[in-house]
Formats: sequence, structure tokens, C-alpha cells
Amino acid sequence: MIRDGRLPDSERGYVMVAVVAGIGAMAAIAATLVQATATRIDTLSAEAQAARLSAAADAGVAMAVAGLTSEGVRAKWAIDGRTEHRSFGGVALDITVEDERGKVMLNRMDGENMGWLLEGLGVPEQQRAIALASFGDWVDQDDETQENGAESEYYTPRGISARNDGPRTVEELGEVRGFTPQLVARIAAVSTVDGGAQAFDTRFANPLAIRAMLDGRDDSPEILERKRELAGQRVAIALDDPDIWKDRTVMVRVAARDDRGGQANRVLVVELTGNDLRPAIAHWGR
Repeated sequence: MIRDGRLPDSERGYVMVAVVAGIGAMAAIAATLVQATATRIDTLSAEAQAARLSAAADAGVAMAVAGLTSEGVRAKWAIDGRTEHRSFGGVALDITVEDERGKVMLNRMDGENMGWLLEGLGVPEQQRAIALASFGDWVDQDDETQENGAESEYYTPRGISARNDGPRTVEELGEVRGFTPQLVARIAAVSTVDGGAQAFDTRFANPLAIRAMLDGRDDSPEILERKRELAGQRVAIALDDPDIWKDRTVMVRVAARDDRGGQANRVLVVELTGNDLRPAIAHWGR
């Protein structure tokens, strides 16, 4: 009971507890709101940074295409896989252009070529024997299993069968016995199935591709020449012929990196037509 506007002493303690409890509840609510706001701010900041990286990566693609189609051979970018270092909006860009005709052409390889490639990659002998025989079984026309190999019967539980032809994509190798995801990734870095009717060209090729496509040697004149060029001992094949950028397919790779460890990547295939009205046709993805 309230007397003279005052609570009895026995009830004041209860009121104080209620007040403290109310303050605590409000503080908890405020803390939750602050945390939610901070989380939202962090999310927005991360989204903004991701958008910044994405825009920079797209800009890198535009730089590469512009460099490949510039007027005058001296202004054009090389196509031998060297890395161009650029920046966009404060984001560092690593851009490479690779000649598709200078890569391992998986859809044209036989067992001997694949053996040279696997050996060049340093694949352990036992795995190499399984992968090599299985690749032979995958591409040949018969159903006879080679020693260490695998024919369609091996793949039946997975609902697939040997193609009996060359791979249609680089990633298809992942279906073949002996080709681990790690090995496929290493092969993908130097391989293509987009060579079309054009012949393998050593002028701008990766040395490993030259080894696999020619004779399996590490000391061939073509490989030694390319290694010297890539080491900067002399200028790469003189880029004074405008036909180098005509009727040629290249792969553009862009890595955009910030100082927080964030990264955005782009990979696309570009057809260089030599046509002034439409000098390049881009195909996103591999």
C-alpha cells in the first residue's frame, strides 16, 4: 500500500528488481539491434567489395580484348601465355592470353601423346600406367580392356560408358580411370579441345604442350626456344605479322585481387576474326 506517496520499505525492493530487469531487457534488445546492424554493415561491405572485384575482373577482360584488337601490331598483346599486370579502381589484375593452337589438343591425342604428357607432369609411375591405359580404352573403337585399363563395363555402375573417341571437353578426363581431379586441373591448364581443323602451332605454345604433341623430349629445339623466350632472353616470335591475330582462337584468363585476400576470376575463349567490323567474338567459360 502506498502511504503519503511512498511505497512501504518491504515493496521497494521488488520495484527495484523490476526496474533493473526492465533495464536489462532493454539493454539486451539494444545489443541485439547493434549486432544486427553491425552484421548488416559487414554484409553490405562484403557485397560491395565482391562487386568491386567483379567489375575489375570484367574490366580486365575488356583490356585484353582491346589489346588483342588494337590497331598496329606493336600495340597488340602477345598470345604466348605471359602475364600482363594491370589495375582497375585500385584492384590488381593478372591477365594472360593463351594461344589455343599452342595447347595440348586432347581430342587428337593417342596413347603415346598422353604418355608424354603424363610423364612431363611428373605423374607417379603406377598412376601413369592406369591413366594411360584407361585413356587408350576410352578413345579406341574396341571393347577390349588393356592391361591396367578400363572399358565400358568398368563405368557401367556410374551410368556412363567409354566414349570410343577423343574427349569433347577437358573436364571429361575426370570420368576416366586414373585421372584424379587434381590431375585433370593440371592438364586443363595446358590443354584444349578447341583446336578445330587448325594444326598445333609451336610458336606461342606451352613447352609442356610441345613435349606432348611432338616427340616427348624436353630438349627439342622448339622447347629450348620457347623456354628462352619465356625467360625473357630474347623477344618472343616477332609480332610483326598482322595475320597472327587473324582466324585464331585464344583463351583469356583474368584474376582480380584485393589487399584483403579477395579474388574474382574470369575465363573466356575469344575468336580473333581479323574483321574490322567485328574483330573478336567472345565465348564465356571454357
